[in-house]
Amino acid sequence: MKGLTGRERLIRAFKRLEVDRMPIRIWGVDPFFPRQDWRPLYELIEKYQLEIFREWGEQDQGVPPQYKFRDEQRTVNGEMREDKTIIAVPGGDLTQISCQPLDGSPGYVRKHFIGDQGEAEIWLANEWPQALPSGDSYFKLQKKSGERALLMVNICEPFLEAHRLIGSELFSYWIHDQPSLLHAMIAKCFKRTKNLLKHFLSLDIGDAYGWCGPELCIPPLASIAALREFVLHYDRKLIDLIHDHGKLVWVHSHGDMSTVLKEFMDAGVDCLNPIEPPPVGKITLAEALKTCHGKMALDGGIEDGDFDRLAPDEMVKTVERTASQVRQNDSFILCPTSTPCTLAVLSPKRMENYKQFVKTAVKWRDYQERRGAG
Repeated sequence: MKGLTGRERLIRAFKRLEVDRMPIRIWGVDPFFPRQDWRPLYELIEKYQLEIFREWGEQDQGVPPQYKFRDEQRTVNGEMREDKTIIAVPGGDLTQISCQPLDGSPGYVRKHFIGDQGEAEIWLANEWPQALPSGDSYFKLQKKSGERALLMVNICEPFLEAHRLIGSELFSYWIHDQPSLLHAMIAKCFKRTKNLLKHFLSLDIGDAYGWCGPELCIPPLASIAALREFVLHYDRKLIDLIHDHGKLVWVHSHGDMSTVLKEFMDAGVDCLNPIEPPPVGKITLAEALKTCHGKMALDGGIEDGDFDRLAPDEMVKTVERTASQVRQNDSFILCPTSTPCTLAVLSPKRMENYKQFVKTAVKWRDYQERRGAG
């Protein structure tokens, strides 16, 4: 068991098999894809040989070449960049307007491509020819990575793709007022995702496949019945296909997992992220691990906001408290609940707390030596 590679350790954790030490990662940070301001984080990863999810994806963007596609940009009040994307298709233009602060902070969509039933019907009526990429860039990445990282293929989850077209407000109405229309949109997205997934699997691409999106359809935003109907009904088919080819599934869903853990387990998810601790969630890590034991691995546990909110000594205690809930036979990867991208620039306090997170976690990752860690 000693001497597992980073890739082996993560694969065994996903499969709920015993590992030699607790895997630790900094979500979204990979020395292969550097950002200059994140250099200290890359150094921590290499110095302590933290585990890495190395992400890859060649997504067909779904814009048919025979349709007119254009982008228009303008600056608003010297602080915000506004991007207008227009797709001219038979039946009318579909337009999205997104806003992005010039300092790089997270932006938002002011107008979605689909704002009413008429625009949804235009989108449904047009076929989007699908390009299937060669996957050459994946095999180059695989060769360079060796056993250092688990290779994660990013897939656009069908519900999320449809949700991005209409936004949260319209979705909240349509799950009640237009369920058939919503299903038609998700089914169309599902067909595209399944075709791309089957293509990648035929090429033997990926250790695991991952997606986000379910968090937009769980309580209190939507009922568990809605999660089953609009998300898991489709995802389960993708998960079965992935498992049939010997690959693994990672799913990201923020929010309170206390009422939906069993839903993800029953769907066949191998690893669920990010398991936010109270008060964000209503279930402790120890409770979640007990519920999922032997059935689903967990990834996360350290609330992203704590990196901004806590003093460094409090971060140390938080990591110790979290790690102490994990036993050797638990399938758990210690990780922040988000990437560092929640702020445009990492503050000195946030950077110091990342250092404390890593150094403390490393002290606790060897199960047999934990008595001396506290």
